[in-house]
Amino acid sequence: MGGNGSQNIAMRFRMINNAVRRYMDHNSEFKAELENMTCSNGWIIGHLCHMEDLGQDVYQRDFENDFGITRSTVSKVLKLLEKKGMIERVSVSHDGRMKRIVLTERSREFGRKMHDELAQTETQLTKGFSDAELKTLCGFLDRIQKNLEQNDKPERRDNI
Repeated sequence: MGGNGSQNIAMRFRMINNAVRRYMDHNSEFKAELENMTCSNGWIIGHLCHMEDLGQDVYQRDFENDFGITRSTVSKVLKLLEKKGMIERVSVSHDGRMKRIVLTERSREFGRKMHDELAQTETQLTKGFSDAELKTLCGFLDRIQKNLEQNDKPERRDNI
């Protein structure tokens, strides 16, 4: 694949991304609920539900860090989820500028289902890997991400 001995890693990531989306689309037990949601929205709702279950407050910057997306992208997604009645932004007492992101009652059950489906997908993705192999793989993926972030131009990133 590719010239110069290159393994065409970027294309492989794209193919894996597509395969994960197809897997989730075909194995979703609540596809009708997803029709009004993008896959990315589902990931965010599932992640927010998981963090709430852990008793951890979640703020916009957490999505930026946890998903590796820009502030403007997170802002757009959160506005859309708020408009759909899936999340609320709640003021915190210690800083009037900060807003905690919380699920609405309407989205809490959806979030639990999404979190469960993400866990099932993770199980499928890691089937047949030893703990040591997964640790090595995650180390390689972290290094690839850092390589890309080091090359990111400051004007293309949102700074908090």
